This record gives sequence, structure tokens and C-alpha cells, in this order.
Amino acid sequence: MVTHGPSGAVPHYHARIVDTCQETPRIRTFVLDCGDQPFAFRAGQWIDLFVEIDGRMQVGGYSMTSAPSAAPQFELAIQSSPRHAVTRWLHETARVDDEVVVSAGQGEFVFEAGMGRRVVLLGAGIGVTPLVSIFRHAAEVAPDIELLLVHSAVSADELPFAAELAATAARLPGFRYVPTLTGEDPRWQGERGRIDAAMLARLGAPVDARHYFCGARAFIEDMHALLTQRGVPGAQQVFEKWW
Repeated sequence: MVTHGPSGAVPHYHARIVDTCQETPRIRTFVLDCGDQPFAFRAGQWIDLFVEIDGRMQVGGYSMTSAPSAAPQFELAIQSSPRHAVTRWLHETARVDDEVVVSAGQGEFVFEAGMGRRVVLLGAGIGVTPLVSIFRHAAEVAPDIELLLVHSAVSADELPFAAELAATAARLPGFRYVPTLTGEDPRWQGERGRIDAAMLARLGAPVDARHYFCGARAFIEDMHALLTQRGVPGAQQVFEKWW
């Protein structure tokens, strides 16, 4: 059923949890299904998710990780947070077949075929989620472009979808997936350290690419300053402020 829901004019839909999977020690994937409702989204967008907790309607905002072709099903990868009521409910209480209300896809942090022949995706922590959606979508609709995804995380245990992303990059000549760790991990043999100018230069990140970056406020501000210093025009920098 399509409604105009708890937050006004944006369409809202009833969705059922059809599957869950523990991706990392702190990140759990939820697959939801809107059935025969006209739910749709663009790669990189987010939704509001509403659930009644202790008699009150609560809301959380989450980015899709699936490609739009999956609709009316979609996937959310959500990091646990004891301070956020909806996130806590999803991790501790929600079960397969539970129903929630979700908004249509929202935001202009999106990628579609034709938006660029070169794309750079930069993510920190759970900020990688909309970039995974873009990566998956690009692999479907623009597999011949050049695309670089760099994901910074504290440990290898916090790299959701790493095997899938690496496999896609191995299959598509223009795609690269580069995880980098900021914490100590003696098992790790890949990139280390935060995303900085030296790393982007070493990876050959093209300055003329369309750059998407997502993470905490400090990461967004750092990437904006870094890319501007590298000569990336503001029109080629795509990000959203959550504060």
C-alpha cells in the first residue's frame, strides 16, 4: 500500500523483512520486500524506516546497498548502535516476516549511467553503504567505465561485502576495489592508513573523475578539502551533509 506516511509528501510503503545476515561483527544486512507496491530508488539513495517501539513511532534513516534493479526488494546494511532506537530494534528484536514502513528513496547522492566515464568512490566506516549500491549498479548498467572504490575501516572485520566487491573488480577490467585499514591488524597485507592525497596519487585516482564520498562529518570535510586541493572541481564532488 502506498501512503503519504509519517513525514508528509514523500510516498511511504509497507515492507516485510525477508532475510537477514550478519556481515561483520557490528554490521547486519536486512533484505526487505515491498511486494506489489511501486517502491523504487536510485543508486546511492537512502530511506526513512519507521517502526513502532513501546507505543511510539520511531524513525531511522539508512542507505540502500542493493542496486535499484532489485526493487521492490532492497537491502540495508546497518551498523549496531545502542543509542539509536530503530537501529537497536533492528539488531536486537526484528525477525524475518516483521513489517515496517519505509519511504521512497531520497537524496541526490546518486549515480546513473551517463553521469561519467570515470568514477571515484571514497568511503569511511559504515559510510560505504551507498557506495556499495553505486558500485553494484554501475557494474550492471555501465560495466565499461573506470571505477575506483576506496573504503577505509579500522579492521578487516569491518569491511562488509569485501569478497563480492573484490570479485566484481576482478571480473570487470575498469573496476577497482581498494580497502585500507586505519587500525593495527597483523594479518592485513593491503593498503594501510586513512585516505589522503598520497594514497589517491599512488592509486592513480583520476582528478577528472566524478567523486562520491560518504562518512562521518570529519571525513566529509576532509575529503572535500583534499579533493579541492587536488584540483577536483566542486561540480565533480558529490556528498550529502547529515548535520
